[in-house]
Amino acid sequence: MKGIVFLLLLDAISGREALRLIHLPATSNVAENSPPETPVHKFSVNLSASLAPVIPGLPLIINSSPLTDAFKVNWLSGTDFEVVTSGNEQLDYEMGPNIFDLQIYVKDDVGVSDLQILTVQVTDVNELPQFQGNLAKGLPGTMPSNLQSPSPLSLLLGTSQTWGG
Repeated sequence: MKGIVFLLLLDAISGREALRLIHLPATSNVAENSPPETPVHKFSVNLSASLAPVIPGLPLIINSSPLTDAFKVNWLSGTDFEVVTSGNEQLDYEMGPNIFDLQIYVKDDVGVSDLQILTVQVTDVNELPQFQGNLAKGLPGTMPSNLQSPSPLSLLLGTSQTWGG
């Protein structure tokens, strides 16, 4: 009879037999040029049946494809965590890459572990144009003397001595 009770008790707690990352795998978006600590994705850790604590410093991103240091894991409270931008690398939609697969790893004190993937998609942001050369430095340009005032080129190049500008 004791054996049956033990099996029933074991079956009752079997829903917690393994350490698991909750809300992963998943896909999240983050805007390009996001500042450090921008939230990307929240997740939790479901402790194993032993209720052994998670090893300090975990969970963490152990690998990414492509390789990047643009993201990190922050502890929120209890068994809740969040992936955020680290500020170590600038996320630029135009210069790419635009999709990152982050391998998130967790392990508890008794050696039970889990590994899941978070796919992060960098989204495009409408940015102001950036000029190169003297225009970027704000230096006055020169105006060809045969342009009629005002032309689209004159608005871009600057003012002309001929027009009194």
